[in-house]
Amino acid sequence: MKETSFFQTRKPHAFAGFLLLFLLLFSSVSSGTAQAAAARATFQNPAYTFTATDGTSVSTTANSGETTVLIFGYIGCGKTRSTLESVASSNWVKRSDIRAIFAETNMHSQEEVLSYAQGYQCPDLTFCYDDEWDQILAAMLEYSSLYNITRADYPVIVLIDKQNTVQNALTGAQTAGSILNEIKKFEPIDENETDTPPSDSGFANFAFGLTGIDHATVSTKTNPNETTVLIFGYTTCGYTAATLRDIHGSSWVSRSDIRVIFADVYGATLSQTAEFAQNYPGQNILFCHDEAMLNYNYAMSYLGLLHLNGGDFPYIVFIDPNNRVQVITQGPKTADELIAEIEKFPQKNPNPGDGQTPGGDTNPGGSQTPDKETPAPDVSDVTGVKAASDAKTIKLTWDAVLDATGYTVYQWNDSGNAWEEKATLNAATTSHVIQGLTPGSVYRFGVRAFVQLPDKAPVYSKSYAIADTATAPDAVKLKVTPGKKKATLKWNKTKGATGYTIYYKTKAKGAWKKLKNTKGVKFTKSKLKSGATYYFAVQAYKKYNNVTYAGNLRSKKVKIK
Repeated sequence: MKETSFFQTRKPHAFAGFLLLFLLLFSSVSSGTAQAAAARATFQNPAYTFTATDGTSVSTTANSGETTVLIFGYIGCGKTRSTLESVASSNWVKRSDIRAIFAETNMHSQEEVLSYAQGYQCPDLTFCYDDEWDQILAAMLEYSSLYNITRADYPVIVLIDKQNTVQNALTGAQTAGSILNEIKKFEPIDENETDTPPSDSGFANFAFGLTGIDHATVSTKTNPNETTVLIFGYTTCGYTAATLRDIHGSSWVSRSDIRVIFADVYGATLSQTAEFAQNYPGQNILFCHDEAMLNYNYAMSYLGLLHLNGGDFPYIVFIDPNNRVQVITQGPKTADELIAEIEKFPQKNPNPGDGQTPGGDTNPGGSQTPDKETPAPDVSDVTGVKAASDAKTIKLTWDAVLDATGYTVYQWNDSGNAWEEKATLNAATTSHVIQGLTPGSVYRFGVRAFVQLPDKAPVYSKSYAIADTATAPDAVKLKVTPGKKKATLKWNKTKGATGYTIYYKTKAKGAWKKLKNTKGVKFTKSKLKSGATYYFAVQAYKKYNNVTYAGNLRSKKVKIK
């Protein structure tokens, strides 16, 4: 799939936007000319400090006796994936005189980048994230400015010699061999790197680190000479259970050249997933849990390869021994149907013209075989999605995506296990209000950006930007009965409320003082002054995902006996 310019992948923050403006105004050399000049020009290395996924600080300043290979890219980028896969599998990345760093530019969280790093299974490659200050993006833009790179493909690869001098900047997909050849132009390295010819079948696989119920990391990267069957589903899904039962009883599930992985997408805990796994003994299926619900985004990333946005679970991804995604199916499948798909795959590293490359037709039963990647814009994921709610409405807001044609807002339908489209908006609109909702209820919304091509279907961002939120409960109906030096409050139980907060004050224009939180619907305040006037109020609230959604106050004025 076609990768977009790195200036198109996200909305720059204030400093990055200023730097981008500087580059566009003052750069007079086209990217092609800049690349030709790059081999001749060297620059003093700027000093930046990133944060690695283990929390340690990583400086771009070269260490003594080390060449630094600094790779800027983002998780959803296919060219970044292919470059990192080649580097992670190389011999030179293990050398003590070469330091390799990947810096994620799209502000994914530490948890997301760590999972991405675990997928590559390369301890010699340091992964860095930046989910707050845009330090990484600012660094990439400054390095790019050294070589007058104003428009180029991801990834951006900066080569820094042992004397802390920037020797070159490369853009676009690279192999480990091509990077090593550039290093050899300024460092006397006596080593060769033979790149495996890439297969032209299917799609480049994602590298994600799943968490097994045995606490081990399970990479979605396929093992050599092995086909991976990756099953995204959830523990209470009948279709998922039926598919796993048939696989578990099959003759091929225990084959050494096939690996089967189940990844829960709805946040089942370790104990819940382990209990689910007991239905399929024999240890031929790897079961992965995910309380953080990252697996759902991973599943949608795979569906995005085929521009799909949902469907019946399970989603089954077939990854061949060349680490290429060959087929994605949706809905229940039998073991016979699955092995039939596997037998269509090309052998490892097929020779051109051997007739083993499958076509791109849609097969019966819901399976879809990707053809080779067709040129299409790589639409950046929406970021910064937020939700604000009252009892019956939720307002979603998000950051603009540069060069997007518009946005589509979805609502998750639990009964149908699918996303339902709520609104399609133009590029100038980065908010949407959903009305007519049920008070005190939980909702999940998703937002995707899209680019509309002439005479073609729109191309969507691969992942949904998710907002898991809730509406506030309805206001209570409050009754306050004065007594002798006391007041008794009673109210109705409101649907969806987690509890109620009780307030009081002694002056009409005074500030409310909190008395307590309670799950009950009755409260008596004693030790009040006879003849004095008091104001009492009760507010229903709902707690969901560590967020409190408070309803409207209902107050009453009473004079104490």
